Amino acid sequence: MAGPIAESGAQAAARAGRSRWPVADIAVAAIVLAALGWGWLGRADPALDPHGWPGYLLGLAGALMMLIVLGFSWRKRTPTGRVSVGAWYNAHVLLGLFGPVAVLIHARFAWGSINSSFALVATLLVVFSGLIARYALGPARRSGKRWGVGLAEAWHYLHVPLYMVLVMAVILHVYMAHAY
Repeated sequence: MAGPIAESGAQAAARAGRSRWPVADIAVAAIVLAALGWGWLGRADPALDPHGWPGYLLGLAGALMMLIVLGFSWRKRTPTGRVSVGAWYNAHVLLGLFGPVAVLIHARFAWGSINSSFALVATLLVVFSGLIARYALGPARRSGKRWGVGLAEAWHYLHVPLYMVLVMAVILHVYMAHAY
């Protein structure tokens, strides 16, 4: 028989899971670390002062990136769309990393008031829970084993409420920064 043999869906999924090449993950991690290093070295720079325009815009950009992350949850629940669920997932991951980086640089890697410190901790918890899902629960869920799916569902009940706490903390932070 000439030509390739058609593979089943399970075989294709197993092959795709095995052949995931981590170059993109390494590149994103390098960019995130470079941005964090730049922010750390420039944290005393008056241009990055959170009360000045560049620093303020960094905080705003970070907050908007973390708000756009909701698009993934919305797209998963719609039957059709112009952008695939996979593309939204990739945007979710990238914006979920670069938004908090912008916020950390905005915060100058320092604890401020109780309000801003709470928003910063909420941001870091959401990012940490997202990283756990990406690198620990993703492979467990794709394995199809019952414990992996159950773990992923349990994680979801932690990540989403943490995100909602983050949204409320950011709203409070913005209000308090402008009110006082």
